[in-house]
Amino acid sequence: MRITRRTALAGAAATLAAPAGRSLRQRAAGKGLLYGSAVSADLLRTDPAYAALVALDCAIIVPEIEAKWAATEPEQGRFSFAGLDWMMDYARCHGMAVRLHNLAWGVYNPPWLAGALASGQAEDVLRHHVSAVAGRYAGEVLAWDVCNEPSDPRWNQADDLVNIGWKKALGAGYVDAAFAAAHAADPNALLFINDDLLEYEDAASQAKRDGYLRLLPRLLARGVPVQGFGLEAHLRPERKLAEKPYRDFLRELAGMGLVIHVTELDISDRTLPADVATRDRALAALARQFLDVVLDERAVRAVLTWGLTTRHSWLATAPEVARTDGLPPRGLPYDGLLQPTAMWRAIASALDHAPGR
Repeated sequence: MRITRRTALAGAAATLAAPAGRSLRQRAAGKGLLYGSAVSADLLRTDPAYAALVALDCAIIVPEIEAKWAATEPEQGRFSFAGLDWMMDYARCHGMAVRLHNLAWGVYNPPWLAGALASGQAEDVLRHHVSAVAGRYAGEVLAWDVCNEPSDPRWNQADDLVNIGWKKALGAGYVDAAFAAAHAADPNALLFINDDLLEYEDAASQAKRDGYLRLLPRLLARGVPVQGFGLEAHLRPERKLAEKPYRDFLRELAGMGLVIHVTELDISDRTLPADVATRDRALAALARQFLDVVLDERAVRAVLTWGLTTRHSWLATAPEVARTDGLPPRGLPYDGLLQPTAMWRAIASALDHAPGR
């Protein structure tokens, strides 16, 4: 069913107002930035108050699962676009840009894919899928995460690429093939590599930053149409941010001509005390510290949180990030009651103080 502005917000509180009078969307726009969030089509359809907040605060959205391979091609050659079509309509009727996530990853793939990769069909399967999915939304999408989390020196890798199924089947050229297919299907979309664990002051993050500063020049020298880099930024308060090395890394990315998006910002408060005020101070301080570093780089053009509210968040359910005391998490802009958190205010302040683009 095609949606309209009226049906998208049916039953929602139309008079919702952002704290301090201006939404995150408005604050970001004033600096030439986009603010947005990961969203779910099902939740937008069934939770009107949540949908109203998304419409209020977000100028860009990214589907959490609707564009991943398991959702779009659950059986080989059988595509499913109902949720993604609905979300594209929702974005259109609210004047939102869209990032789509993702076209090649080692996770969240349908069961049939492993067999197809092992049977020598890998390149044909990749090109067919990318052509069908990216081509369906050609001209409507700001950006695609083409290759998600392709590099991590903690795992088995060579040529600065993790040895996932695509790498086993096609070698390092799988990245070239994925980007070439995406560019052919939608030449107007910005094409991104998206990855995590780049921001910390430890050997693992430094090795990962160094790996990308080797990998990206090789890709660009071969003419691979990598146009952007996504910073996931699932932050952990117990780990120290590497402010200067991270600034230097972002400057190097910008120097390659890449657009940068913060794509999945959230904070796990798993290790913080139970007291809400104490947690909020720590979460706000970390969000502001991170964003002050990132937004100083003018190649950064968008900031998206991985969810707008902890009412619907992996922060409450995933064992690696959820609190062990059962208390609801607070590491997103709105809490479970859809009230703005200290993190909302920290993001707002960081946007207000960011240099203009």
